[in-house]
Amino acid sequence: MPVLVAVRDLLFRSKIQSAAERLSVPLQLAPRGAPLADAARALGEGTLLADLGEPGMLEAIREAKAAAPVRVVGFLGHLQTELARTAAEAGVDLVLSRGELVQRLDEILRSAAAGGPGASAPG
Repeated sequence: MPVLVAVRDLLFRSKIQSAAERLSVPLQLAPRGAPLADAARALGEGTLLADLGEPGMLEAIREAKAAAPVRVVGFLGHLQTELARTAAEAGVDLVLSRGELVQRLDEILRSAAAGGPGASAPG
């Protein structure tokens, strides 16, 4: 299954793309300026990897989850505890710090590509 990536930060997007290429995991970048729900609908069942610190991301995630059966793996700065709580309430299945994402990226991508539960297992 492809992984939909909603990440603007070039460093993190590059890390994710490099890992996906190395693991042969199909990856789609969410188009800028288009509703995330449309990209999720086109993806169908799958995993959305999102930067929770992006303005409007939580609302976009709510809409994406309403549009398609996506699991959402979101990441944020480790000091953003209030955002982590709000993200969980918004339907983010797995909330990770940026450091945790880097450490677990291969595992998350493999599991997401396989459609397995590891992409949404508690960290």
